[in-house]
Amino acid sequence: MGMGAGAAGCVDAKGNFDQFADRVGFTDASTIDRASGDIHDITGTFLYVTKAGFETSNSPEFYIQFILRSTLTIDGDTATFNGEVTPLCTYSTCTERSEVPPALVSSEATVNADGTFSSGFSGTLPALANPFSGTPQPLTVQAVGTIMSPDFFCGEVSGSAAGLDLVGSTFAATRITDTTPANLPMTPPNCPSSGEDAGVDAPTPDAAVDAGVDDAQPDA
Repeated sequence: MGMGAGAAGCVDAKGNFDQFADRVGFTDASTIDRASGDIHDITGTFLYVTKAGFETSNSPEFYIQFILRSTLTIDGDTATFNGEVTPLCTYSTCTERSEVPPALVSSEATVNADGTFSSGFSGTLPALANPFSGTPQPLTVQAVGTIMSPDFFCGEVSGSAAGLDLVGSTFAATRITDTTPANLPMTPPNCPSSGEDAGVDAPTPDAAVDAGVDDAQPDA
């Protein structure tokens, strides 16, 4: 997969993400705010962003992005995850991140009581959804992730894209309510590091909600 020219201009991923967080508000999610065995329901629509391990510039211009529509069926202490991902237009000629059908269907996955799961999908990455060369390429993805809240899950990716090994790749999925291209946020393609906000609402707010500064007392 050739390293094609990126989209015009420099994308301020952090600035866009901060603006997104300011609009929706967030509570601390550096740890999982849930009782043990209580799996968060991630049924709904997510922006699913992947950074390929072979891409070294760390530029958002080269993130591979999808709209994920997922269904979670909870059965006792475990759950079953199904979904489909529709690639977004990210090549340099794209003027907006519109969906590029057809959707790719994920394999059915079991979600464990701690929110961990392994799910994959395969097919062809459309030309306009290939930010590197703008050509259609075979794509096989296996994602190993953790559901952090009803609005956010993330993890690592293995597999191949255009024959290139995806070792070292990461992903993150953030719930969205509007799939209009102009309203899609730009979110990081990885789990937050220890002590870092995930930038999404946790299911149950901490006893002391962060207000942009540290409270005198630590979060419960």
